[in-house]
Amino acid sequence: DEGDMTYSCVHCGAKFWYGERINRKRKSRNPTFTLCCMQGQIQLPLLKEPPPLIKKLLFSDNDSSRHYQKHIRPYNMLFSMPSLGGKVDHSIKKGKGPNMFQLHGENYHLMGSMVPKPGDYAKFYQMYIVDSENELDNRLNFLR
Repeated sequence: DEGDMTYSCVHCGAKFWYGERINRKRKSRNPTFTLCCMQGQIQLPLLKEPPPLIKKLLFSDNDSSRHYQKHIRPYNMLFSMPSLGGKVDHSIKKGKGPNMFQLHGENYHLMGSMVPKPGDYAKFYQMYIVDSENELDNRLNFLR
């Protein structure tokens, strides 16, 4: 465990762990990092303020906000069109740590039917083309 990210890029302020410095062979009190902005060569515009509803969901401390924060990845995936499939190889992840994804060969995106099967809820891109009057319900069914 590297602990907290206690170092920052002097150019853009991105946070880093000490082990991410460019010269790992030498110890340094002021390490240099290039994974973010290439030492000031890349400058991105600041992010815009999120819409008021999203900002409230991200930063408030109420039931709706806690639910949103807990399920933020599924909410984000609601706007995903294709899905990526594959066989799960549990042997590559041993113990704790972040999930890993390993690809061999070509990468394909799966595109299912344009309409849901009878009795199924709309998923992924089906939500954009099926029954626009019930669009919100179709998307929320994904989380139920």
